[in-house]
Amino acid sequence: MARWDQVIRMSREIEERFNISAAVRSNGTLYLSGMTAINDSMEIVGPGDMEAQIQRIYDRLQTALAAAGLTLLDVVNEVAYTTDIVALGRAAHVRDRCYRQANAAPPAVTAVEVPRLFFPEAMVELVATAELSN
Repeated sequence: MARWDQVIRMSREIEERFNISAAVRSNGTLYLSGMTAINDSMEIVGPGDMEAQIQRIYDRLQTALAAAGLTLLDVVNEVAYTTDIVALGRAAHVRDRCYRQANAAPPAVTAVEVPRLFFPEAMVELVATAELSN
């Protein structure tokens, strides 16, 4: 179980509503909860548009990393859950561009197709792990 001093809050309202922590620091690692393409009103950005959803997720990921003093250079693993693995593959260039712009090597990654995600219009949810700086 996480301790409060390990938790990094990104959106208190969302995290309290769903009883989650957006990010938890533990033993030199930052664990990031599954991120979807939601806005501050908890609405999906880009319904039906995989590229828009991926861009929103990576914008949110970079914000979460920055809150811990990190960047995409520190991400070591990702797991993408998607409702459409083919569309995810076609839109992978959005993710690739984010890592190129950060001058970061792509992390280890796994993609899994699932029948649905928590938010019905969400097409992808990303879980990431980053290494904390010493």
